[in-house]
Amino acid sequence: MHGLWRYAEALPIRQESIVSLGEGLTPLLKTNRAGLSKLNVKLDYLFPTGSFKDRGSTVLVSKANELEIGSIAVDSTGNAAASVSAYAARAGIRCYAFIPSYTEAEKAVQLSSTKAIVIKVKGTRADVHNVVKDACRRFGWYYCGFMTSPYAIEGTKTIAYEICEQLAWSPPDCIVFPVGTGSGILGCYKGLAELLELGWIDRMPRLVCVQPSACAPIANAFKKGKIDIVPVVAPKTIAEGLAVGAPPKGRLVIQALRKTDGLAETVSDDAILQSAKALASEGLLAEVSSAASVAGALRLIRTGVIDKNENVVCELTGTSLKSREQYAKMTRRPIEIDPSLDSLIRALKESPTHFPVKREVARKLPRRG
Repeated sequence: MHGLWRYAEALPIRQESIVSLGEGLTPLLKTNRAGLSKLNVKLDYLFPTGSFKDRGSTVLVSKANELEIGSIAVDSTGNAAASVSAYAARAGIRCYAFIPSYTEAEKAVQLSSTKAIVIKVKGTRADVHNVVKDACRRFGWYYCGFMTSPYAIEGTKTIAYEICEQLAWSPPDCIVFPVGTGSGILGCYKGLAELLELGWIDRMPRLVCVQPSACAPIANAFKKGKIDIVPVVAPKTIAEGLAVGAPPKGRLVIQALRKTDGLAETVSDDAILQSAKALASEGLLAEVSSAASVAGALRLIRTGVIDKNENVVCELTGTSLKSREQYAKMTRRPIEIDPSLDSLIRALKESPTHFPVKREVARKLPRRG
């Protein structure tokens, strides 16, 4: 098989039970950031549902299919629920999706489109998780959330497999993640550890956890040298996908950082927005939340914590289509004209930065005969 399931022998699913939408093997590209020739981005927003969560969802739902489960439940800020619901639809399994009431409209619509039963919960991300746990106990639904399911990590470990394979099994110096629940960075750690044990790579890259300043329970604890997480109550940040104030796996993320001589950093909402805008200017259309990885990497490089000559990979976890409202606020409105050249010229003159500079272009014409 191609894509993610090329690694099927390393995943705990029987071949006949696999539920797939053709996910995996996303591009790894260099960015055009000045002076940073070794800053790469992993385009994990190029998945069937527009987010890297498909890595975990294909394994989660395949396991439910293998166990002949009829109904599953998932909780998330939007991406994981939208992903799991799509795979559930593919498998013909009923899905109950619990999301915070503040979830972006685009994600809620995506969820509803898969015929999932969508439940908006008033309160924090932790409140959503508590409700879904109670519901699973009460109704016997199979839990497919990324907060605690071990199968999510089995899927996200393929991030490490792909990055190392794409770099000819020569791992990068650092892999940088935007972190909410931590499923991506934990999966990557598991994948790297397996590759190291197999002898397919000869060293462990440093893992880097980046969180928004307004919701950084893991990064704050790590920087203070602690292992216990102090929850952030009712976090408010434009990085909605990272607004997990009490991540259940926070201690595991800190342990993974320590075992890889890793780093943790916080970045402002403004820095995240600027990174998203900069990525978009070179055609990399990432969800605003996922741009935190690039914002964090740039800050660590500017401060000299990461050398600018190190080979760095930043994970981009979601598509810009999930952040329509945020992009609308930081981009120009389209130019509207009447159907004539004169109208176009007037409109362009009103916006000098758009007006084309007239210049002679030498063209080589093919010779006859």
